[in-house]
Amino acid sequence: MATTQNTAAWLLGVGKSLEIRPAETPDPEEGELLVEVKAVAVQPAEYKIQEGLLPFPLKYPTIIGLSFSGIIVKVGSAVTRFQVGDRVVTNSGGTIRNDSRFGAYQRYALTTQELTAKIGDQPFEIAASVSNFYGAASAVFLHLGLDRPSAEAKPQRKAEKVLIWGASSSFGIYATQLAAEAGYTIVGVASAHNSTMVQSFGATHFVDRHSPAVSQELVALGPFKAVLAAADSAPDQLVLGAVLAAQGGGSFLSTMGLRQGVTLPLGVSGQFAQFIDDYLDSKNEEFTKWVWWEYLENALQSRKLQFLPVRVLGGLSHVQAAWDLLKQGSVSGQRLVITPDLE
Repeated sequence: MATTQNTAAWLLGVGKSLEIRPAETPDPEEGELLVEVKAVAVQPAEYKIQEGLLPFPLKYPTIIGLSFSGIIVKVGSAVTRFQVGDRVVTNSGGTIRNDSRFGAYQRYALTTQELTAKIGDQPFEIAASVSNFYGAASAVFLHLGLDRPSAEAKPQRKAEKVLIWGASSSFGIYATQLAAEAGYTIVGVASAHNSTMVQSFGATHFVDRHSPAVSQELVALGPFKAVLAAADSAPDQLVLGAVLAAQGGGSFLSTMGLRQGVTLPLGVSGQFAQFIDDYLDSKNEEFTKWVWWEYLENALQSRKLQFLPVRVLGGLSHVQAAWDLLKQGSVSGQRLVITPDLE
């Protein structure tokens, strides 16, 4: 399949604007895929990289963005699962690799076969929106130590409760679905207007994060086998600290890390993990294949996985607008997507 001129949204440096200009079309090497990018899922971490809030040691100018869907146009040597023409979703690990060839915000981007799944006839925009699935899977199964879903029912898990704060976030909805499918009882916390949605994703109990009695309500529903903060502020972490202290201590896993100025009660801790690192670690090879080649691929093609509503903003020239919306906190209960073809 012939490729055309590549175009990218180049980040010129920390605190600098994006510039839309040509980029070389890379050739895939061993185990790599060249993908014609059809949709990119916008991530909050991206505007934080632009502003220097996340100090990645990147070589500028560069192209960032991790998660995208598209069509494979070329394969490197040793690629066994994929071929030209396959419709896929992937996480390129571009920011971690510090390699602009793997950045999502361009017409043609590289990725690896290990972090790629076939999507069947799912729309590209929907497929790209599962970008946080890998993080949720890593959080739930590797870091919180919950059992994976299995065909064999294990009724005792129903007595084990998992608290997911920020259950209406893109990260939270996948964590909720995975833990619920594995048989755990989910207590989801989010804004009241998202209660129906959170329960539709598998939460048995819902608590309004803005309730004056949120701490007392959660304590009454506990104790919790595991606690995940999928989207949390400093005040939210104080509530989680109080809840865990009431059940005798423990830790919560936060996608943002412990917020500045937060002091937790004695015996309570907040943990942080860079989830994409788990998939680049050879010791997790079996887990990586299970997530991408088995669970995610089957869930997408069977349409078992539920998604947040998708909002397509436009082509590469709309990336900055998307980042600004996330920075302003103007996005709730939906995923922002960029489609390079609209440029």
